[in-house]
Amino acid sequence: MKKLSSRLNLELAWKRVRSDQYNDIVPDILQLRDVDYDRANTLARVGKRLDKGYEPSELLTIDVPKRGYTLRLGSNMVPEDRIVYQAVVDFISGKIEEPPKECVFSYRLDKSSTSRSMFRFWRKSWLEWRKEMRRVYKLGYRCLLRTDIAAYFEHIDHRILRNEILNGQIGPRSREVLDLLGRLLQKWAPSSIKHIGIPQGCDASSFIGNIYLINLDKTMKRKGFKYFRYSDEIYVLTKGERQAREAIGQITRELRKLHLNLQEAKTDIITRREEVEKEIGTPEEDRRRDFDYEFQSLRGRKPSKELQRKIARAYSEVTKKGRVRAKELEVSKFRWCINRLIKIRSDKAVNFTLKRLRELPFLADLCFKYLRLFAHRKHVRNAIIDFLRSEDNIYAWQEMWLLLTLSHARKLDEGELQVVRDIISDPRKHWASRVAAILVLGKLGDDTDRRSLTNLYWEEDNTHVKRAIAVGVHRLPKATRDGFYSQIENDSDDMERLVKYLKQTNIETI
Repeated sequence: MKKLSSRLNLELAWKRVRSDQYNDIVPDILQLRDVDYDRANTLARVGKRLDKGYEPSELLTIDVPKRGYTLRLGSNMVPEDRIVYQAVVDFISGKIEEPPKECVFSYRLDKSSTSRSMFRFWRKSWLEWRKEMRRVYKLGYRCLLRTDIAAYFEHIDHRILRNEILNGQIGPRSREVLDLLGRLLQKWAPSSIKHIGIPQGCDASSFIGNIYLINLDKTMKRKGFKYFRYSDEIYVLTKGERQAREAIGQITRELRKLHLNLQEAKTDIITRREEVEKEIGTPEEDRRRDFDYEFQSLRGRKPSKELQRKIARAYSEVTKKGRVRAKELEVSKFRWCINRLIKIRSDKAVNFTLKRLRELPFLADLCFKYLRLFAHRKHVRNAIIDFLRSEDNIYAWQEMWLLLTLSHARKLDEGELQVVRDIISDPRKHWASRVAAILVLGKLGDDTDRRSLTNLYWEEDNTHVKRAIAVGVHRLPKATRDGFYSQIENDSDDMERLVKYLKQTNIETI
């Protein structure tokens, strides 16, 4: 039998990990450039570990606030684990059946098995989903069941995944790959029940989540329901309310077999014609919701004044001229507006966003993308620093993004820097917050601050914090910096790779 390293395409997996990282729950401060710089050696080491019986590292986790102030568990993998996970799922995806394309539109595999992205571009699949629902609606299916699966990824059962879905399609010669997948998922299970739950936030998990529902998809199709699914969102078009209730019953029974449940709060049967039509939308509305639609023809040119006015009007409407309360905000439309304000570099939403930091922790990543454009402004920094000092600063995930926003300032005054130092030195702070604070201090502090980071290195156990310290001291005088790097480069293979990259003249961070 071939060695496991020769059966998994690590080069392809790395290419896909590199492409997939940009929506990570906790971003890598170098965006994995150091791994790419030493790609050949990294993949060779991963291959050797695979042939000796690969054992993954623990996930590093963080609670991510949702809109209702509930929390979902986010996580970070070390690069080697993520490469292996992607390679295993790539291998599996080439051997098993996908959910029926007539009714499942999320995470469809790219036709090219060597493409940089594992999936077709989401926009095309999303538009097809909407178009097919409208087609069926015109055939007389005027009642709409809309529902959602509760805590989907957290409740995926590894045993069901393997026994009911994978074993029947993966031949006995490939069982070694399934065993490896089992070890990965068991190590990373977010539950104390070690066969329940998979990590979120990467394409490999998105694929597993999609195929986990394949028996539900096939049953609903076989029974003749006009059933449509995009990830964990489910829509069923029927000719009446009774059929919609029957659909709920069938979905519920199938989900029980998978140890899953519907979200009661998000389950609704819509019978009024105007409400159904509003839900399924129109082609023009779908195009307007597409992020790049209005900018595709610009080819780098500045948007016209009319387009800028259109975006400003849409923003004013969504926020009711800045007076809307955060809990009344239509989040998808607000995202639409902010992403376009970023494109045209408009500061129209700056004050609105700063005043609602307490109410918008679930949009912290969006706030970062927007506010970093204006981090050089004193009132923006003041608002962020005041929030970091306040009792409302209770979410480490939001704190991390606000600190990363500060890293885009041109300078920080002594009071602002002290807030950053306090976060670094506070052992109660989450590792992700401390990583972000170290990046800020390394970029905007002085050499005394950077030397303090070199002393901190030897007290730290967290590999992500150590990685941040190595990046943070990069602006020290070259001789001092390289002397420190010589002391730490033998700490681990990962640190050796990082130091090799950092010894370049210039580096980029997030």
